[in-house]
Amino acid sequence: MRVEPRFCDQIRCLVLKDRRAKALDEALSPRDRIAFNGFLVSVIAVLLAPRLGGRCEIEDLAAFSDEVAAGHRSERRPVNEFVVEEVLRYIYGMPQLFRTIPVPPTAVSWAGAAIVRYLNNTDTSIAADIDRILDTAVDLHQRRTRR
Repeated sequence: MRVEPRFCDQIRCLVLKDRRAKALDEALSPRDRIAFNGFLVSVIAVLLAPRLGGRCEIEDLAAFSDEVAAGHRSERRPVNEFVVEEVLRYIYGMPQLFRTIPVPPTAVSWAGAAIVRYLNNTDTSIAADIDRILDTAVDLHQRRTRR
């Protein structure tokens, strides 16, 4: 599936702490948000590879989710750690937490953005390497969504 250039711009703005990130997020239609979330998952997978590797246990994902949530609470930006974990479980192919009621797409976007912000705040190389990261994420997303 093709990645919209505006999705890359939104992630770039988020990482570079450009205020346009919020406006780009608010401009997403419900259908666009679902497509954006699919790409966001690919971005997060690329960003997590150096930190968590290709495989990890559920306990590792839960601990990382708590870490992300705690970091955001200290910034007065609360995020639901269970939704963060849900995103991580999806990336790592683990059973989902929310089986009967799906997580609203906006909650997925917020949790995904929280993960990106947290990783960016704890690894200064992300902002400097954002173009390569986005290129890798586009490639991964296209491979993941090829039907």
